[in-house]
Amino acid sequence: MRHYLLFISLLVPSFLSAQAKTAEELREEDLKKYSIESAEINYKISGDADGEELMAFNDFGWMSLRQQTMTFELYGITSTQSVYEITDGDFVYRLNPDDSTYSIRKDYKWSQQASYKNPEQVSEAILFSMGGKQQAYKTHLEKNCQVWTFEGKAIQELWVWNGLVLKRKAKLGDRLIETTATKITIDISPNPILFTIPEYFQKKN
Repeated sequence: MRHYLLFISLLVPSFLSAQAKTAEELREEDLKKYSIESAEINYKISGDADGEELMAFNDFGWMSLRQQTMTFELYGITSTQSVYEITDGDFVYRLNPDDSTYSIRKDYKWSQQASYKNPEQVSEAILFSMGGKQQAYKTHLEKNCQVWTFEGKAIQELWVWNGLVLKRKAKLGDRLIETTATKITIDISPNPILFTIPEYFQKKN
Protein backbone atom coordinates (compact mmCIF):
# COMPACT_ATOMS: atom_id res chain seq x y z
CA MET A 1 0.00 0.00 0.00
CA ARG A 2 2.85 2.33 0.88
CA HIS A 3 4.42 2.01 -2.56
CA TYR A 4 1.03 2.26 -4.27
CA LEU A 5 0.46 5.70 -2.81
CA LEU A 6 3.64 7.20 -4.27
CA PHE A 7 1.65 8.85 -7.02
CA ILE A 8 0.46 11.33 -4.39
CA SER A 9 3.62 11.45 -2.32
CA LEU A 10 5.97 11.90 -5.32
CA LEU A 11 8.93 11.70 -2.98
CA VAL A 12 11.80 14.15 -3.43
CA PRO A 13 14.45 15.30 -0.90
CA SER A 14 13.04 17.30 1.99
CA PHE A 15 13.66 21.02 2.28
CA LEU A 16 14.84 20.85 5.86
CA SER A 17 15.18 24.59 6.36
CA ALA A 18 11.83 25.50 4.81
CA GLN A 19 9.04 27.12 6.80
CA ALA A 20 5.82 25.16 6.36
CA LYS A 21 2.86 27.26 5.24
CA THR A 22 -0.89 26.77 5.25
CA ALA A 23 -3.16 26.97 2.21
CA GLU A 24 -4.24 30.47 3.27
CA GLU A 25 -0.64 31.69 3.45
CA LEU A 26 0.22 30.24 0.05
CA ARG A 27 -2.94 31.71 -1.45
CA GLU A 28 -1.98 35.14 -0.08
CA GLU A 29 1.32 34.79 -1.95
CA ASP A 30 -0.68 34.14 -5.14
CA LEU A 31 0.93 30.72 -5.59
CA LYS A 32 -0.84 27.85 -7.32
CA LYS A 33 -0.45 24.09 -7.07
CA TYR A 34 -2.82 23.49 -9.99
CA SER A 35 -4.03 25.86 -12.68
CA ILE A 36 -7.61 24.91 -11.76
CA GLU A 37 -9.05 26.65 -8.69
CA SER A 38 -11.29 23.83 -7.44
CA ALA A 39 -12.52 20.40 -8.49
CA GLU A 40 -13.82 17.02 -7.46
CA ILE A 41 -12.59 13.86 -9.18
CA ASN A 42 -14.12 10.42 -8.71
CA TYR A 43 -12.05 7.32 -9.48
CA LYS A 44 -12.74 3.62 -9.96
CA ILE A 45 -10.14 1.10 -8.79
CA SER A 46 -9.87 -2.09 -10.82
CA GLY A 47 -7.44 -4.81 -11.89
CA ASP A 48 -6.32 -6.97 -8.96
CA ALA A 49 -8.39 -4.88 -6.55
CA ASP A 50 -11.76 -3.16 -6.38
CA GLY A 51 -12.58 0.17 -4.87
CA GLU A 52 -13.22 3.87 -5.21
CA GLU A 53 -11.33 7.09 -4.62
CA LEU A 54 -12.34 10.72 -4.25
CA MET A 55 -10.11 13.74 -4.65
CA ALA A 56 -11.48 17.20 -3.93
CA PHE A 57 -9.57 20.47 -3.74
CA ASN A 58 -9.93 24.20 -3.38
CA ASP A 59 -7.53 27.18 -3.36
CA PHE A 60 -5.82 25.99 -6.56
CA GLY A 61 -4.97 22.69 -4.89
CA TRP A 62 -3.48 23.91 -1.62
CA MET A 63 -6.48 22.66 0.35
CA SER A 64 -7.43 19.11 -0.60
CA LEU A 65 -9.04 15.86 0.47
CA ARG A 66 -8.25 12.33 -0.69
CA GLN A 67 -10.34 9.36 0.35
CA GLN A 68 -9.74 5.86 -0.95
CA THR A 69 -11.17 2.45 -0.12
CA MET A 70 -9.70 -0.62 -1.81
CA THR A 71 -10.50 -4.33 -1.38
CA PHE A 72 -8.40 -7.26 -2.56
CA GLU A 73 -7.67 -10.87 -1.67
CA LEU A 74 -4.53 -11.79 0.25
CA TYR A 75 -3.84 -15.51 0.70
CA GLY A 76 -7.51 -16.22 0.14
CA ILE A 77 -8.63 -13.65 2.69
CA THR A 78 -10.41 -10.46 1.66
CA SER A 79 -8.54 -7.39 2.87
CA THR A 80 -9.70 -3.77 2.85
CA GLN A 81 -7.39 -0.76 2.97
CA SER A 82 -8.46 2.85 3.35
CA VAL A 83 -6.78 6.22 2.99
CA TYR A 84 -8.14 9.47 4.40
CA GLU A 85 -5.88 12.50 3.95
CA ILE A 86 -6.44 16.24 4.23
CA THR A 87 -3.79 18.60 2.89
CA ASP A 88 -3.57 22.21 4.08
CA GLY A 89 -0.72 23.88 2.21
CA ASP A 90 2.49 22.10 3.21
CA PHE A 91 0.76 20.14 6.00
CA VAL A 92 -0.59 16.66 5.26
CA TYR A 93 -2.95 15.17 7.84
CA ARG A 94 -3.52 11.42 7.66
CA LEU A 95 -6.65 10.39 9.54
CA ASN A 96 -7.44 6.99 11.01
CA PRO A 97 -11.22 6.67 11.52
CA ASP A 98 -10.74 3.33 13.33
CA ASP A 99 -9.21 4.96 16.41
CA SER A 100 -10.08 8.63 15.72
CA THR A 101 -6.46 9.75 15.50
CA TYR A 102 -4.38 11.61 12.94
CA SER A 103 -0.72 12.15 12.11
CA ILE A 104 0.96 15.12 10.45
CA ARG A 105 3.79 15.34 7.96
CA LYS A 106 5.12 18.23 5.90
CA ASP A 107 5.46 18.22 2.13
CA TYR A 108 7.27 21.17 0.56
CA LYS A 109 7.89 19.91 -2.95
CA TRP A 110 5.05 21.87 -4.57
CA SER A 111 5.30 25.16 -2.68
CA GLN A 112 9.10 25.38 -2.92
CA GLN A 113 8.90 25.37 -6.71
CA ALA A 114 5.63 27.27 -7.18
CA SER A 115 7.31 30.63 -6.59
CA TYR A 116 9.32 30.40 -9.82
CA LYS A 117 7.47 27.82 -11.96
CA ASN A 118 3.91 27.56 -13.20
CA PRO A 119 1.82 24.58 -12.00
CA GLU A 120 2.47 22.48 -15.11
CA GLN A 121 6.24 23.04 -14.83
CA VAL A 122 6.22 22.00 -11.17
CA SER A 123 4.27 18.84 -11.96
CA GLU A 124 6.65 17.99 -14.79
CA ALA A 125 9.73 18.57 -12.62
CA ILE A 126 8.37 16.27 -9.91
CA LEU A 127 7.53 13.52 -12.39
CA PHE A 128 10.99 13.75 -13.96
CA SER A 129 12.51 13.49 -10.47
CA MET A 130 10.61 10.21 -10.04
CA GLY A 131 12.28 8.81 -13.14
CA GLY A 132 9.29 9.41 -15.39
CA LYS A 133 9.51 9.44 -19.17
CA GLN A 134 7.09 11.40 -21.30
CA GLN A 135 5.13 9.46 -23.90
CA ALA A 136 2.39 10.41 -26.34
CA TYR A 137 -0.69 12.39 -25.37
CA LYS A 138 -3.92 10.43 -24.96
CA THR A 139 -7.48 11.50 -24.27
CA HIS A 140 -9.53 10.51 -21.23
CA LEU A 141 -12.88 12.06 -20.29
CA GLU A 142 -12.28 14.53 -23.12
CA LYS A 143 -9.08 15.74 -21.41
CA ASN A 144 -5.76 15.75 -23.26
CA CYS A 145 -3.43 13.84 -20.94
CA GLN A 146 0.35 13.56 -21.01
CA VAL A 147 1.24 9.89 -20.50
CA TRP A 148 4.23 9.16 -18.26
CA THR A 149 5.89 5.76 -17.84
CA PHE A 150 8.27 4.54 -15.13
CA GLU A 151 10.71 1.64 -15.34
CA GLY A 152 11.39 -0.52 -12.30
CA LYS A 153 9.02 1.49 -10.11
CA ALA A 154 5.84 0.69 -8.21
CA ILE A 155 4.16 3.32 -10.35
CA GLN A 156 4.14 2.09 -13.94
CA GLU A 157 2.05 4.64 -15.80
CA LEU A 158 0.34 7.97 -15.16
CA TRP A 159 -2.00 9.99 -17.34
CA VAL A 160 -1.65 13.62 -16.26
CA TRP A 161 -3.88 16.57 -17.13
CA ASN A 162 -3.04 20.01 -15.71
CA GLY A 163 -0.96 18.33 -13.01
CA LEU A 164 -3.84 16.02 -12.03
CA VAL A 165 -3.56 12.26 -12.42
CA LEU A 166 -6.59 10.90 -14.29
CA LYS A 167 -5.25 7.35 -14.78
CA ARG A 168 -2.57 5.35 -13.06
CA LYS A 169 -1.22 1.83 -13.14
CA ALA A 170 0.78 0.66 -10.15
CA LYS A 171 2.10 -2.53 -8.61
CA LEU A 172 1.10 -3.45 -5.07
CA GLY A 173 3.25 -6.46 -4.35
CA ASP A 174 2.45 -8.82 -7.22
CA ARG A 175 -0.86 -7.10 -7.98
CA LEU A 176 -1.50 -4.65 -10.78
CA ILE A 177 -3.85 -1.91 -9.62
CA GLU A 178 -5.51 0.46 -12.08
CA THR A 179 -7.17 3.67 -10.93
CA THR A 180 -9.23 5.56 -13.48
CA ALA A 181 -11.10 8.85 -13.17
CA THR A 182 -14.79 8.36 -13.94
CA LYS A 183 -16.01 11.91 -13.37
CA ILE A 184 -14.39 15.34 -13.15
CA THR A 185 -16.24 18.42 -11.95
CA ILE A 186 -14.27 21.67 -11.94
CA ASP A 187 -14.89 25.07 -10.33
CA ILE A 188 -17.43 23.74 -7.86
CA SER A 189 -16.16 25.12 -4.53
CA PRO A 190 -16.27 21.91 -2.44
CA ASN A 191 -17.90 22.11 0.98
CA PRO A 192 -15.26 23.38 3.48
CA ILE A 193 -16.25 20.62 5.91
CA LEU A 194 -14.50 18.16 3.58
CA PHE A 195 -11.19 19.72 4.61
CA THR A 196 -11.93 19.83 8.35
CA ILE A 197 -10.58 17.31 10.85
CA PRO A 198 -13.42 16.23 13.17
CA GLU A 199 -13.05 17.76 16.64
CA TYR A 200 -13.05 14.37 18.37
CA PHE A 201 -9.94 13.21 16.47
CA GLN A 202 -6.73 13.27 18.52
CA LYS A 203 -3.21 13.86 17.25
CA LYS A 204 -0.85 10.92 17.59
CA ASN A 205 2.16 11.53 19.80
